[in-house]
Amino acid sequence: MKSEPELPRAIAGIDVPQDAISAATWAWAHRRLPDYLLAHSVRAYLWGAILGRDEGLAFEAPILWPAALMHDVGLTRIPRNTRCFEYQGAEVARRFLVGEGMPALDASRVGIAIELHMAPSVSIDDGVESVLLDRATGIDVLGTEFDRISVVRAAVMRDFPRGSFDRHFLAGIHREVAARPGCQSDRLLNQTGLAEWMARSPWRA
Repeated sequence: MKSEPELPRAIAGIDVPQDAISAATWAWAHRRLPDYLLAHSVRAYLWGAILGRDEGLAFEAPILWPAALMHDVGLTRIPRNTRCFEYQGAEVARRFLVGEGMPALDASRVGIAIELHMAPSVSIDDGVESVLLDRATGIDVLGTEFDRISVVRAAVMRDFPRGSFDRHFLAGIHREVAARPGCQSDRLLNQTGLAEWMARSPWRA
């Protein structure tokens, strides 16, 4: 079993929420996520938080943090899922967070952000945390808005490097498409050309 380090106050100078539910989510992520997804999920929070901070968006870190840390849990349980992984993961997140004491309305906001992070478009009407998670995952997977994170990128990558993320993530998407064709993973892989886009990503430079 992985060790569960204490909740950091900040990562690469970016504040981490310090409430009990955020700490419980941090511990959960260390227990449940493989290393490649743990690092990706933390980076997603950091990219989203820096975008929100730099653009003056009134996001709530205690909502963005669990949404980012839990957004890909569905990829770890594809054989047990009954729906597309982002919807299954959102349900896991809602149950966990309500069980930890988060109000149901806030847990729903987390779930919506997770459900929409694979959608073709997300608007501010879906919630600022949904927009930030969508953009942050685009940065980490595809390298979109790569220059927007230049100030913190090196520090974040020292603490949470990519390693073999691309290979493991693509393998997970392929498993999802094989199990549930027609999900957003299918669109990304076969219509958008996910693998080719990732191969051209500035992360590969």
